[in-house]
Amino acid sequence: MKTKVKRAPEKPGVYIFKSLKEPIYIGKAKNLKKRLLQHINAKTGKSVFIVQEADDVEWILTKSEKEALLLEANLVHHYKPKYNTLLKSSEVYPYIRISEGEFPYVEIVRRKGRSGEFYGPFTNIRFTRELLDVLQRFLGFRTCKKKLNRIKRPCMDYHIGRCIGPCVKGSLSKEDYEKVLDDLRSFLKGNIRGFVEKVKKTMEKHAKMLDFENAARYRDIILRMENMLQEQGVSLPDYRNIDIVVGEDGMFIVLRIRGGFLLGKLIYEMDDADIRDFIERFYAIESEIPEKIVSTRSVKTGLVKIFSPEDDEEERLVEIAIENLEEELRLRGLRKDMLRRLAEFVGVKEIKRIEGIDISHLQGRGTVASVVVFEDGKPVKEEYRRYKINLSKPDDYRSIKEVVKRRYSKHEIPDLLFIDGGIGQVKAAVHGLKLTGKMCPVVGLAKSEERVVRLEGEYRLPMDSPIVRTLVAIRDEAHRFAVEGNRKIRMRESFRSFLQSIEGIGPVRRRKLIENFSSLEELRKANLEKISKIVGSRKIAQKIKDSLQ
Repeated sequence: MKTKVKRAPEKPGVYIFKSLKEPIYIGKAKNLKKRLLQHINAKTGKSVFIVQEADDVEWILTKSEKEALLLEANLVHHYKPKYNTLLKSSEVYPYIRISEGEFPYVEIVRRKGRSGEFYGPFTNIRFTRELLDVLQRFLGFRTCKKKLNRIKRPCMDYHIGRCIGPCVKGSLSKEDYEKVLDDLRSFLKGNIRGFVEKVKKTMEKHAKMLDFENAARYRDIILRMENMLQEQGVSLPDYRNIDIVVGEDGMFIVLRIRGGFLLGKLIYEMDDADIRDFIERFYAIESEIPEKIVSTRSVKTGLVKIFSPEDDEEERLVEIAIENLEEELRLRGLRKDMLRRLAEFVGVKEIKRIEGIDISHLQGRGTVASVVVFEDGKPVKEEYRRYKINLSKPDDYRSIKEVVKRRYSKHEIPDLLFIDGGIGQVKAAVHGLKLTGKMCPVVGLAKSEERVVRLEGEYRLPMDSPIVRTLVAIRDEAHRFAVEGNRKIRMRESFRSFLQSIEGIGPVRRRKLIENFSSLEELRKANLEKISKIVGSRKIAQKIKDSLQ
């Protein structure tokens, strides 16, 4: 490997240290040979461990240092090498994606993929769904993913004016549809007030034509858009498109301001990284680059330039970001202290991942095991799972043993497994782990007097003990998730029974209604147009509405 490094070119590019053909570290360099020799000749630091473990090194030439930065960020994001500092978000932030193709569809996704255009990230999924709904109501882009040449007739979106119908042959040119997408792109890049002005002009045009029904429709779009943006909490007097970025101790806050409105407050962690490292990785992978990036001080990176605040509004936004950062650091400090004490209590070096199991019954018939996941003391809700347990009668011990065996036969064990229950439940979990050939610390919490339970026995700790508080929080979250699951199952069964009683609703329509409405109450609140779109018949939609009276 040393001989190979001496032959490396003195040009910009990305280098990859490998062990058994797997990347263990990926870096960028303006001069590949010089940077690789620094790694090889290092006497201290991370480079020593990288070189000791690596059995090969490869490199990819690029035209510039900036291109090397982008390639490095994408490779690190894809391979996640063990020695690279990784960017971790506090939750999975949503993006709006425009697909590829002659008539692209628009959707919300949780991760950025390789194809299509991505805009975001946004703060949360609820806001993003509402935003996309308002935009579609005016612009009419399609959200269905069907192949257009296989569609025999347009869906309800076309008939109620939500989609301009690229599936209707001869009704729309590619150029006209592209203009719709250009308006969408313009909004997502920050031209929010331009979009609102366009809707207002359309509203006024219909009002002059005495088409008051459509005028009211466009008025409602404007009101929804303005209310939704005001609820985000930040509104500037001008149209600026900027990001506010602050960071300390490996934690970073990004406020995404577009068109003068806050579209996202994002929280990330990146161990052993400064503001420059974070910004390079964030804008190479996570987000489009805005017109301006503002932080506490000006910094120049290989990708973008960061400015210090230049007016009172930017000063105010930086102060808001710093307040949020300080609160997140405070919470992280509390979590780290709790996890350290919990690790000492169960006798392990550290605890990063905790999984909690709660067993619940559906009115005595049917058992469901709920699993919640915590990373660094924070819930990872996208990894929560529920398991149906098929037993003739409820049995918590057998249920725990079965779910532990099923889960950890396929998944890695956590650093700590929490069970809601006493010594019997803990023993059942340990038995389940033994059947998988894996083992990790198991701790329970007996409901009477909140006694902490391990295989070795029970411990009476003070109620204000960080260990007890942490376990109670996990138990409460596991129980909440279990109760929520039970409620959804009961509501779904009630919903299904109601739909079966209505003539004209077969299995296909029933499935579509259950997929689109979580409960009878949600169906009751829906308007006739929305139900008609889902069932494909206004007559049957009216039957449903009449039955709900």
